[in-house]
Amino acid sequence: MSPIITGLLLAVGVSVFVMTMAGRIGVLLAMKPENRLDNIPQRAAALLRFGLGQKRMVDPEEFTPGFMHVLIFAAFVTLALRTVMLFVMGFSETALVLLTDLTDPFWAANPALLTVYKLYLLAKDVVAVGALLGCAYFVYARAIVKPDRMSPSWEAYLILGFISGLMITEFLFGGSHMVPREQSMPLATSNFVWWEPATSVVGMAMRPMGYTAAHVLGVAGFWIHLSIVLAFLNFLPWGKHFHVITGLPNVFFLRLGQGQRNTQSAKLPTPNLEKEEFGTATMKDLTWKQGLDLYSCTECGRCQTHCPTYITGKPLTHKGVNQDLKHWAWDHQMWIEEGRGPSGTTEPLPEIIGSALKAETVWACTSCGWCETACPVFIENVPRLIDMRRYQVQVKADFPPEIQRVFEGIERQGNPWGLGQDRRDEWAEDLALPTWGDGGGPYEYLFFVGCAGSYDDKQKKVSRALVKILREAGVSFATLSKQEMCNGDTARRLGNEYLYQTMAKTNVETWNSMGVKAVITQCPHCFNTIKNEYPEFGGEYRVINHTQLINDLLKEKRIKLSQVMNEKLTYHDPCYLGRHNGVYDAPREVLKAIPGLEVVEMQRSQREGFCCGAGGGRMWMEEHIGTRINHNRLNEAALTLKHAEDPNTPYPSATDKQKPGQVGDYKEPGGKGIVAVACPFCSTMLKDAVNDTGREELIKVKDITELVADALEVKTGTGTVAPSVAVSAKPE
Repeated sequence: MSPIITGLLLAVGVSVFVMTMAGRIGVLLAMKPENRLDNIPQRAAALLRFGLGQKRMVDPEEFTPGFMHVLIFAAFVTLALRTVMLFVMGFSETALVLLTDLTDPFWAANPALLTVYKLYLLAKDVVAVGALLGCAYFVYARAIVKPDRMSPSWEAYLILGFISGLMITEFLFGGSHMVPREQSMPLATSNFVWWEPATSVVGMAMRPMGYTAAHVLGVAGFWIHLSIVLAFLNFLPWGKHFHVITGLPNVFFLRLGQGQRNTQSAKLPTPNLEKEEFGTATMKDLTWKQGLDLYSCTECGRCQTHCPTYITGKPLTHKGVNQDLKHWAWDHQMWIEEGRGPSGTTEPLPEIIGSALKAETVWACTSCGWCETACPVFIENVPRLIDMRRYQVQVKADFPPEIQRVFEGIERQGNPWGLGQDRRDEWAEDLALPTWGDGGGPYEYLFFVGCAGSYDDKQKKVSRALVKILREAGVSFATLSKQEMCNGDTARRLGNEYLYQTMAKTNVETWNSMGVKAVITQCPHCFNTIKNEYPEFGGEYRVINHTQLINDLLKEKRIKLSQVMNEKLTYHDPCYLGRHNGVYDAPREVLKAIPGLEVVEMQRSQREGFCCGAGGGRMWMEEHIGTRINHNRLNEAALTLKHAEDPNTPYPSATDKQKPGQVGDYKEPGGKGIVAVACPFCSTMLKDAVNDTGREELIKVKDITELVADALEVKTGTGTVAPSVAVSAKPE
């Protein structure tokens, strides 16, 4: 042992680390402030569950690699104390003897403490073996399996080498102390102990080389171990393994609600427009939490396994965005902190779009939420991109030209198509629906029909079907008729925050003045916005999606389904109903209640459901790059229906994650049946895909409401709904 060498190693290693971290922290401090210290108990619980507990690492779709990571993480946590012990041994011969010789009189005088120490040594050995197993698995995965989500990386092999080196040198150091000075000592008593089983085996293997050689090897292991620890520590802030330092804090500072069934994962932060918070232009416009997100990206690639933009060849992967932003920030650290540009003089920071990212990258996102659902350290990708859109729209007026008429339509007519506000209730002209505030009532629910439900030919049928069901069940409801306006979701996710807030405040003021307490929606985007985002403007309502309400009515036996449908059907999960709001069971329970329907699941379903391509305002934008997202999804539905008809049809294993989206590569016509939806955007996208791929005779796209209305047992004189009034509202 050498206090001088130990001290020098610590002094150099820690000093370099502190200097590096000072720069990294300086970048965060130069970014915008953000309060993430609210509700500490909830944050602490999330840290325990998802940080220390590694809950997301073992999600079903990535269980095996996740479990192997847990083994390595457990070794890091457990061996942190052992590392401290080793440094103390480096300074103190007494500590060395005490911690390696359990026959020392100190331990005899403290038997309880000895037992605790032995149990720790046992845990240390077990997790160290687990870490070696995990390292071997990841070397095999990278070198042999080569899953799509893992980018080639020399850094990964270096880190795996560091980790393996720490475990091996620990065993060598411990094993060397089990080699007796006298070779004649009995093997069983001199080498194997239950509290260090793996170390004992190493000691037994080292015994034939003799005490001196074993001692030299043990000393070498000790110094190599300390050197690796300090080298590892200093390497972390320079690469993707920075998450070893920042991951746990990032989980602690997560967006509240993000981890529990993702009930608020689509709830965007609301900027204060009066304080001119118009979006993200430069790196300094990011918040410190968004900067911490960049530091915490592990490049694991989980975010891209079901990402519609990545799978269909768009210029966006969230892993790539994180790396591009992070490395730009690191390369221009002084520019961000002190305003000194590359020339050494004071220069304004360049805008992110055009320097670190391309415009098409920012506009490609569908906001489906898969990246945030899959990320083990809760990186918030979508709000950051929406903030960049806000700046492009509100400050620069630089956005895809096709969405100009969407903004104008909402501003002038209260709907993204720009169709006349006076035509909003034409879909129900012959239904004699009650209007909220007409002197009738009181009504239990406001039926918020939505723009698509009011103007789109296809969705008007869904609106009418829902009225039929509500009347049959005796539900007390009314609409706003011509007073209804867009909820603003499309404007917000396209970056027009001012227009969104105008619509939200107007709607909330109107509804509150009318005494609205509960709202029915048939669009998941309306559902999410009114339920999760309107409360910030004083709109506290009980919001229920139409599939949830229908399911409740079935359970309460207020409606009965008796018409038999001998059809095969697969259900497409809308992102804003399922992933963003956790509504998975209600739609499926409704479908299973329809007599004769054979419901088969697509491979990418429920939590792993694949986007139709319409979210994030993409419904209104052209898809110029790569393959079409809606085609990919429909191909999977066609293959699923074909496999249900003929189980011998080749169908990729649901556990094979090496080629994301491969079920969407299916090009054959496929099986015959129904694709059920619960979202007007999904309905439009999938019906378009049916027409584009020539499957009109095989596949029908129907909202769950239409299927229920068709199967409904209607009492005499009730539930009659006349044909729809046709108004074309298909976006060009």
